[in-house]
Amino acid sequence: MFKTILRTVFTKGTGSILNFLIVIITARCMGAEGRGEISLVVLNITVILLLNDILGGGALVFLVPRYQLYSLLLPSWIWGLICGLVFPLGFYLFGSITQQEYLTMTLLSIFLNLSSINSAALNGKELIRENNIVSLAQVISLVILLVALMLGTGKQTPETFYMALLLSYVFSFLLSLYYLRGAIVIGPVLRFKRLFSQMTRSGFHLQLGNAVQLLNYRLSFYLINHFFPAGGKSMLGVYSTATSICESVWVISNGISMVQYARISNMSSRKEAQELTVSLSKISFLATLGVVAVMLCLPSSVFRFLFGAGFIEIPCIILYLSAGICAFGLASMYSHYFAGIGKMHISTQGSLVGFAVTGCLGFILVPRFGIGGAAITACCSYLASALFLLLKFRKESGDNFRHLIFGFQGIFSSIKTLGTDVRNKRDH
Repeated sequence: MFKTILRTVFTKGTGSILNFLIVIITARCMGAEGRGEISLVVLNITVILLLNDILGGGALVFLVPRYQLYSLLLPSWIWGLICGLVFPLGFYLFGSITQQEYLTMTLLSIFLNLSSINSAALNGKELIRENNIVSLAQVISLVILLVALMLGTGKQTPETFYMALLLSYVFSFLLSLYYLRGAIVIGPVLRFKRLFSQMTRSGFHLQLGNAVQLLNYRLSFYLINHFFPAGGKSMLGVYSTATSICESVWVISNGISMVQYARISNMSSRKEAQELTVSLSKISFLATLGVVAVMLCLPSSVFRFLFGAGFIEIPCIILYLSAGICAFGLASMYSHYFAGIGKMHISTQGSLVGFAVTGCLGFILVPRFGIGGAAITACCSYLASALFLLLKFRKESGDNFRHLIFGFQGIFSSIKTLGTDVRNKRDH
């Protein structure tokens, strides 16, 4: 199992580096305003993805080991198409996007939704290696396509980025479908009414938490764009770039939690799942802390060289966000533990706590301090969510704070032992 985690983190780390390269390319070629426009469009399709994942996200991972795959995929694909066609229309009718942006968002949403559904199915089947390949291939193809389109057309605009992103999503969907070919046995959708009810029930709780968590991450984007109509896109470009750098550190916790969630969903022993979570949370925290420390030591000249003179405020934003980023690296393991045992509502409650902090501070600090206020708001939100999940996990496991936070002895050996135990049980 530990090798699987290392491979997953390595793959996601490589993807994070490539995403960072994309941020550099778009920042230098399209400026802060271009970065701000891209950030809003990507945020909008991410909101649509959250609605899609009511049937095709974490709930699918939880249900794949328990039901026939085709019976899960068919309603998920249909729902993905509906979300991709209908919800961009809402943005257009409310006047927040143009007709051209509506067409772009529709295509992006459809293929992002379908690709995400297939990725969840791969994860539920514990095809972690194949899922890693799909994830990495999407980012690699995006980099190649973006550079090729900019060189071929001579245009360095957000529209060029959207075209490259769309083609990378199409490629990701087809590749994931290829890896699922052996697991999909076409037949009747079994117990459709009961299955649909369970998918929506599980998915709603999980996605409600994800939706609220997204607002924790991104409400400040909308607030910056709202309170600063003159120059708001440029400010948003700087802030979104800084948050992309900080959140790239979460590739560690995301890589670990993806393996953790798939494993816990297939575990029968609640005690083993808790021990595994405690060990993984400490590894995630230490690794996240180390990377954040390195980022804080980088001089401002490094960021000015990478992104241009318009991004000189990035080091300050990173400093404001650092404590929250580290705390979330710890707490994300607890969130995925509760999701893995079917208690999605606890992760949702943690997100609601963070959102309450965002709602209270965001409307006060953002209009007064701009992107600095947005960063402080986000950090407080992360810390509040992390503390809530820590308290809930302590109550669930009956463990004490000293062991949960400071007991670092033997964590690697415990993971190896747990992984061996689970494999032996599967073999027998």
